[in-house]
Amino acid sequence: MKRNIDNSVSGDSRDYCPTANKKRIEPFDVWPVSRFDQEFPHFRFPSEVGSFSLDASRSFVDNRSQLRVYSPPSDRNVAWDLSNGYNVFIQRDENKREYIDHLLQWIRLHRHSKSPSSSSETDLRKDDCNISM
Repeated sequence: MKRNIDNSVSGDSRDYCPTANKKRIEPFDVWPVSRFDQEFPHFRFPSEVGSFSLDASRSFVDNRSQLRVYSPPSDRNVAWDLSNGYNVFIQRDENKREYIDHLLQWIRLHRHSKSPSSSSETDLRKDDCNISM
């Protein structure tokens, strides 16, 4: 709805935009409802597709050599000493941004290996999701 200077309401309510710089967002079209009457797609539980490690100098290593397992203490009344191991702690350089470079490097190395989410194991298709590409 547009308001005139004298605060009277005029025009169509769909034309109202609180800020002139923003683009109007179109509503999600739900008609015809029958297009949603289909079998729900099958989803699998997440599974591990691979792993990699970072060594002490934060370099990519294509194995699980730095993988550690956490085993909680059996006694819940543990006096935690937070300074234990601080003298051997290796501080990461906060000025060097790593982003997802290591993950992308792993994907590049293993792009030809069979992934568990191949097209034969899923029911999702581009036209089911109304994705326009």
